[in-house]
Amino acid sequence: MHILIISQYFHPEIGAASERLTGFAGNLSKAGHTVTVITGFPNYPMDKKYPGYKKKLFSIENFEGVNVRRVWLFTSAKTGPVPRLFNYLSFMLSSIFAGIAVRKVDRVIATSGPIFAAASGYIVSLLKKAPFLLDVRDIWPERIYAGTDMKRGKVIAVLEKLEMFLYEKAAKIIAVTGGVKKNILSKGIHSEKVSVITNGVDTNVFTRQPRNERLAETLGIGQDTFVIIYAGTLGLLQDLDIMAGCADRLKGYGDILFLIVGGGARRDEFARLVEERGLKNVIMAPPVSSIELNDYINLSHLGINANTNHPHNDMALPVKMFTYMACAKPVVLANTGEIAEVVRTYRIGECIPPGDEEAFINGILKFYNDRQLGEDCGANGLALVLEKFSSVKLSEQLLSFLE
Repeated sequence: MHILIISQYFHPEIGAASERLTGFAGNLSKAGHTVTVITGFPNYPMDKKYPGYKKKLFSIENFEGVNVRRVWLFTSAKTGPVPRLFNYLSFMLSSIFAGIAVRKVDRVIATSGPIFAAASGYIVSLLKKAPFLLDVRDIWPERIYAGTDMKRGKVIAVLEKLEMFLYEKAAKIIAVTGGVKKNILSKGIHSEKVSVITNGVDTNVFTRQPRNERLAETLGIGQDTFVIIYAGTLGLLQDLDIMAGCADRLKGYGDILFLIVGGGARRDEFARLVEERGLKNVIMAPPVSSIELNDYINLSHLGINANTNHPHNDMALPVKMFTYMACAKPVVLANTGEIAEVVRTYRIGECIPPGDEEAFINGILKFYNDRQLGEDCGANGLALVLEKFSSVKLSEQLLSFLE
């Protein structure tokens, strides 16, 4: 079977979208299928094309047996709605032309968001006369104004019509969480059409290992330091204030260190908070590859996540949580929704209400003061990942739908 995947984000980019689709593509290829991926030149999350990809309009690569076709897309360091829209639309148009050039296709998978990549997938599926599967990671266009004060206007109304059109035309809809599925069903889509395949983690990349002493030395992390890691996007839906506030109130502990690895629209804002408060117990590192990130996580004793109290976050299963779990690290998170249920049910850490700084600090200190508890919760998280959230198992579910 020849499977065509259209995704704006793919390896070597980091983030949930790239890791999800890269995992699917690689595992489908290993299962014996021909897999072609149409994607953009890597630029996320810094909105700058990676070294080696500049001044190109098109390229063909092979990644773990997957035929990767990269197409030009507009990029800009500006983060406003206009450059972002040009980024999405340019990929949509480029990916349609690239899709036309792909020979006989049996299935087309496209991922949303952004919704424009999904629209490209539908158009290509028509041209190739192949079934169209829609992978829904974010509810668009709701995702556009999540965490902002943007009003619902005519543009949003048009995108909502496009959203419904794609739902209706898809042969199968794959929702990333039960909350996303519930949202889709609330719009009148039949339940038999929608199935859930969650995010997960490549357990061949993220695994428990001894700490990388060279990296620890480079970062200035001592043997007795209790390291708390946040690895992921610093964006509109993340609660930067609570993380900075916790670091501020815990700076009296000379052996507690916050390690922040990632980029995003609010990274510079968080860096300013760290500087203004004089937080010497915070180290900020840029986004790194998955292999490098595994070393960073294995330097830590605890993984954290703090989201704002927004309905969109209730539907999320953050990929960063699975990377922590795959490395056998306990977690403390300020979240509601499905991920909170997972944490509580399987005893992999502590979950507190969003915005509750006091509770967040208490959760951190609970593991600081009881290292055996951290070992136990970390072991629970690792067992859960291997049972339910490895990329191989999730790709097997996807393959059953494709067949």
